[in-house]
Amino acid sequence: MIIKYLGTAASEAVPAPFCECDTCEYARRHGGRNIQSRAQALVDGKVLLDFGPDTFMHTILHRFKLSDVAFCLITHPHEDHLAADELGYRLSYAAHMKQEHPFVMCGVGAALEAIRRGQFTAQLESEGLLVLKQIQPFRPFELEGYRITALKADHGTPDPVFYIIEKDGRALLYAHDTGLFPAETMDYLASVDTRFDLISYDCTNVLLEWDNRGHMGLTGNTIMRQRLAELGKLKESTIHVVNHFSHNGLAGYDQLMPIALGKGFQTAFDGMELEF
Repeated sequence: MIIKYLGTAASEAVPAPFCECDTCEYARRHGGRNIQSRAQALVDGKVLLDFGPDTFMHTILHRFKLSDVAFCLITHPHEDHLAADELGYRLSYAAHMKQEHPFVMCGVGAALEAIRRGQFTAQLESEGLLVLKQIQPFRPFELEGYRITALKADHGTPDPVFYIIEKDGRALLYAHDTGLFPAETMDYLASVDTRFDLISYDCTNVLLEWDNRGHMGLTGNTIMRQRLAELGKLKESTIHVVNHFSHNGLAGYDQLMPIALGKGFQTAFDGMELEF
């Protein structure tokens, strides 16, 4: 499996448009990996994780087409992860495709409700251009050769989830947006045999020492990694990646990367690609 990090920031991005904090000003001066768009990822060029407002920019910068995506997994309905009105560009006038097929989006409860409130959703569904698949936490399903499991997240919105994605003996845990994992999720993980090849941890708080509710920072990531180790969910070869950064977290990429590396974590950046 291959994961490509299309965007790696929290909702404000880095630099945030109106912000003059040290992290944002540093990003403006130095550019490169310090510039972070809203979080989104692509697995094997086929599985899209979230559909936020930077999706169009990501298709251009990272040279992929939404017509090649097999399906999209939505974590929750916050606007940095779900921009439902952008689906209007799948309407026939805007998408002249060589082989017609619907865009498939999977989500839990509130995420699908948010999509259905979108300006173009009813028309897209009536024309067979959009398929919405209702899923349930802790109930794995198979789609396009992948085994997908939604896990309950700790986050400030109805029905937040994050995902296990498995294929050909490999397993990815994409844990955004969430604080320390809820007890139900830990109980589920304890009940299954899955061990992860790559774990992507929510690191919104970066270096802030907060309570790890709703989001985590590097301290919470370290705690969560230890808890997963105690459950037997890690391999010696497991890759640990921190991702989804806020400019409020007291460090940008250049500052965070060596600190995270010293704790055994890779720091995601826009365009980073990892095979596992």
